[in-house]
Amino acid sequence: METDYLKTHLACLVPCLTEVAEVRPHDPIEYIAFWLQKHIENETLRLQKEEEAKQLQREKELEVLEQERRAQRLEEARRLAEEDAERQLAEKERREREAASASKLPMVEEKDEPVVDPPTQEDPGDDPQPDASTEVKDDDETKEDETEGDSNEQDGDKTEQDDGEDAPPDQDTSAGGEND
Repeated sequence: METDYLKTHLACLVPCLTEVAEVRPHDPIEYIAFWLQKHIENETLRLQKEEEAKQLQREKELEVLEQERRAQRLEEARRLAEEDAERQLAEKERREREAASASKLPMVEEKDEPVVDPPTQEDPGDDPQPDASTEVKDDDETKEDETEGDSNEQDGDKTEQDDGEDAPPDQDTSAGGEND
């Protein structure tokens, strides 16, 4: 136990005493005191250098990690740029396909639905209002109905004209028959 203490705390005395024996200074006590002061300064400097070396090593490791992170970010940015370019190319191709397919389709014209006047409230029994559940006819059906209505009106006009021609003109039988 005593030897451990001497080895750890007083191990520096061995080189000091060895040097005193070799140099044989005029005042060996003063020489040992200066030597110990210099030894303390040297030890402090050595510990400081070791700490700086450790700090430098940590900074180098951090720099390596930072370079790896930068490389990862650059790689990710490059990959994202490639994906974006691919996405833009795909979008451009899609728009071109849509434009090409759209040009082959016939033009579709939007037509306004016919305006239906709401029935008047004068005679609710004569013309009941349509329920909300009734379906609205498509434009094509409406056009067909209008076309049929126009032809029916024309037929009706012809019928009235035909009725006029087929019927004998009103003759005054009393006047014409008596004069003969």
